[in-house]
Amino acid sequence: MGRLIKNHWARLVILTAASYQVGSAIEGFIWPKVFWDFMTKNLNGAVKPIPVLQILNLLTGLLGLAWEWPLKYFAGTMPHRSIEVRLILYPLSALLSALLYQGTDAAIYYLVGIAVYFWAYSEGEVVCAEPWTLPKRRAFKDAIAIWRAEMPSASTYTMQEGDDDVPVNKQTSFNGRLNQYFHTSKHISNNIAATVTQGIILPSEPKRKPESTSSSDPSNNDESHSEPTSKRRRKGVPNPLRPTRVTRSQSDTSSPVTTQRESQSPITQPSADSSPPRPRSRRRPPSSRTSTPTPPTSSTDSLLRDTIPPNLTLLLVGVNPGVMTGVTGYAYAHPSNLFWKLLHSSGITTIRHPPSDTYRLPELYNVGNTNIVERPTRDASMLSKAEMDAGVPVLEAKVASQRPEAVCLVGKSIWEAVWRVRRGRAIRKEEFRYGWQDESENMGQTDGWKGAPVFVATTTSGLAAGMTMAQKEAVWNELGKWVVSRREAMKTQDGLDLNLTQ
Repeated sequence: MGRLIKNHWARLVILTAASYQVGSAIEGFIWPKVFWDFMTKNLNGAVKPIPVLQILNLLTGLLGLAWEWPLKYFAGTMPHRSIEVRLILYPLSALLSALLYQGTDAAIYYLVGIAVYFWAYSEGEVVCAEPWTLPKRRAFKDAIAIWRAEMPSASTYTMQEGDDDVPVNKQTSFNGRLNQYFHTSKHISNNIAATVTQGIILPSEPKRKPESTSSSDPSNNDESHSEPTSKRRRKGVPNPLRPTRVTRSQSDTSSPVTTQRESQSPITQPSADSSPPRPRSRRRPPSSRTSTPTPPTSSTDSLLRDTIPPNLTLLLVGVNPGVMTGVTGYAYAHPSNLFWKLLHSSGITTIRHPPSDTYRLPELYNVGNTNIVERPTRDASMLSKAEMDAGVPVLEAKVASQRPEAVCLVGKSIWEAVWRVRRGRAIRKEEFRYGWQDESENMGQTDGWKGAPVFVATTTSGLAAGMTMAQKEAVWNELGKWVVSRREAMKTQDGLDLNLTQ
């Protein structure tokens, strides 16, 4: 399912309210009555002998219909594109409807529409001139300029061809401006030299030519893959890559990150000499192909670097960098991520640090950071199990080499990957628990070291809604108490050592 676009929903609600208001105004001419006449008779003069209230309701109802439909002359104007103007005028329409006896339904719908429009406004949505459409490339460039201005570290990011197709995660900062680019989905031309995937520019994978055309000029690789299927069949060349599902934006080019490919079973294609080509290409029967998802083979460079000096008190292990983390180089940089908030509330840090303090944590608290997968994605669900499992031995080697006192896995999925690699099967529901794991599960065990105890913490992603904030804090507080106790013990030990030396 797609993400809900609030201003589209609010538009339908207001259209309903305006329709009710026009109908109630017409009925009010026939039967003039104020809804509140059971409390006071002072308002009766607004409906008779001069139907002032009915006329005002009729005009505001027609205005609402023309505004939201929209009428040709309204479409694209400043009032039509402005949610702020709606939030000013629609309460007046709701008040006029509530005064008229027949307009109570319209008033209720107006209140609902106002609430939804306020929701859309708080998340930075904008209204397009054409109904059911979304902002285009020009607006995205404006938002990138705002982002650069508010985050100096993002100044290294440059707009490239295809950036209008970058999906952006839900924002709670930047005044909500980046929210207006949800659902942007366009076709990317075959001749674009980079594939845009989840807000990161990925180098396009070089295309391989079929064996039967391997002797031709290699500069024609793109053309050989972009020619119609009927031409391939006439040449007797099977279609080696057939994209079946696009993760975020439909693209004409096939990328190992953005698409899952189907490998077709070898079928002898009729050549041009043996039989004439059919006028239309036919789908192969389902039995003639098998669907085998290809794990990503290329990773995108991320500016985030590990901070794992030897003998840390705590090593925090995340799943992988998010889009903003990969661009800025700071861990958990997305404003909706709860990582830095939970570090502070649990007592691991004495203040709530900004993401830009990522590389100061070892110095200030003897706390380090790394990830099990280095490739940035919009969220962790875009990683395959193969990628996660491949990161486990790398993580074990890091722990064995640097020997932290404890390892905290920030997210259930990391522990699930460790469990799969160690036992060759998925962890069962009754086997999983947050918090400290058994000593036999220590990470980085070697002949001369028993390994680091493992603490499984909740994910801090703003996209994860499986647990309440209170439940997450309860898990992190357990880890925080241990870190604080170790910190106090180290201070005491340092004091004793100082006294002994004196």
